[in-house]
Amino acid sequence: MRSVLTIARLSLLESLRNRLFVGMLIFLLLFLGFAIYVATLSLDAADRYLQNTGMLGISLINLAVVILFGLYSLYQEKDRKELFVLLNRVSRGAYLLGRFLGTAAVLALFSLLAGCGVLLVTWLFGDLLAPALLWAVYWALLEFTLLTAVALLFYAAGIGFTLNALLVLAVYVVGHSLVEAVRSFIGLGMFGNPYHLMMVQVLTYVLPNFEMFNFRLAIVHGDTIALSRFGLATAYWLAYVTAILAAAAAIFNRRDVQ
Repeated sequence: MRSVLTIARLSLLESLRNRLFVGMLIFLLLFLGFAIYVATLSLDAADRYLQNTGMLGISLINLAVVILFGLYSLYQEKDRKELFVLLNRVSRGAYLLGRFLGTAAVLALFSLLAGCGVLLVTWLFGDLLAPALLWAVYWALLEFTLLTAVALLFYAAGIGFTLNALLVLAVYVVGHSLVEAVRSFIGLGMFGNPYHLMMVQVLTYVLPNFEMFNFRLAIVHGDTIALSRFGLATAYWLAYVTAILAAAAAIFNRRDVQ
């Protein structure tokens, strides 16, 4: 466990020293400014525009963190031959878990900064103090740590950076579309293709369902999230992340690292 925490700490420190970290902070400030500008264009309900645009910003920033701090740093470490030194000292499973926890820490940091920023601009420019916005930080953390685990699985399988990044984006988009696709096929009824419906339903079990963590409308409208949905989404995240990281470790242990 000590080796896992050491890898996680080194991963976090590397991210904090990276110039991209400052760039992401600048992007966050610019996006908050964009959210304020969009809100000024509305005749009313400026607070809802700020909340919706702000939560979109949280997702975009975390998606960039997964690719730039989670993935890109992995491949850089491999190119600099540092990976071989680390794998001589720690197990491959511990290395992957440490990198996962390190990226999760960076995601938590940016999610919290973005969430507090959205809360602040909503209060100052939308005349609404909405502490429920901080729940968006929690759901974003679950969503994008799950996406990080998927990226690590592709990395363990030996997929290159460019293709890995594209696959991560594809999984993210599809993971937000599967539920709607199933509803569309069911809505077609007898006019729909049953084989297409079956294929989509199978994909909903294989690919991560990111709609499990989508509570934007509930947060904006101030609706109470039932404890059952809260627990189900958290349990789903825990089971899925554990399974993916276990699969990634098994694949990584059997592959020759070159």
